[in-house]
Amino acid sequence: MKKKLNFLLPTLLALVLAVGLFSLYQNIGGGKLAEDFQFITEPSQTYTPQEISDAADAVLHYFKGFSGATMTKLQYVASSSEEDNWAEKGGMDQGIHFVSDFTTGDLPDNSSLNPNSTYQGWNWYVARSGNGHWKVVNHGQG
Repeated sequence: MKKKLNFLLPTLLALVLAVGLFSLYQNIGGGKLAEDFQFITEPSQTYTPQEISDAADAVLHYFKGFSGATMTKLQYVASSSEEDNWAEKGGMDQGIHFVSDFTTGDLPDNSSLNPNSTYQGWNWYVARSGNGHWKVVNHGQG
């Protein structure tokens, strides 16, 4: 019985520690989504709902690098061909434009964002060639 307890106790302790560290990383790590996060999209003449969703996933993956930020909304705006075909100018066939809103809390010293601020209308330009993977090619305000 004592032998079993000697094995079980360190295993449980390691499990609790791993879960705690994972939770801590999630809370203070990179950018995350708000509990009431909204993804807003409309039918597109150019892209299927799945293609728009895949492009949005590229934005959300990139946003994980925004340490201390929480995205509240991501909205599909248009395809590149519906605007000015910026994707083609950048050497890609296809592009999708999104805008997002997010807030920041305390930020690392090397952040280019302002701490404890709200950003609205942050532009995300996502592009691909052929049926390749979507990638963020440009982002920012203005």
